[in-house]
Amino acid sequence: MNVLGQQVQILVNEVQEAGFYQLSWQGTNDQGEAVASGIYFIRLEAGLLSKFQKVVLMK
Repeated sequence: MNVLGQQVQILVNEVQEAGFYQLSWQGTNDQGEAVASGIYFIRLEAGLLSKFQKVVLMK
């Protein structure tokens, strides 16, 4: 999500087996277009856990 709370891209939207996973975001939106440098937020949901992480995209 961007700082306005708008969804930028969904990286994974499926139930997965327990384990360790690694993702990388290429700085694009759902249409594959490059997004601007700035602050973005990642939301992780796992069972009852919901976590937000702030990330900075610098080009």
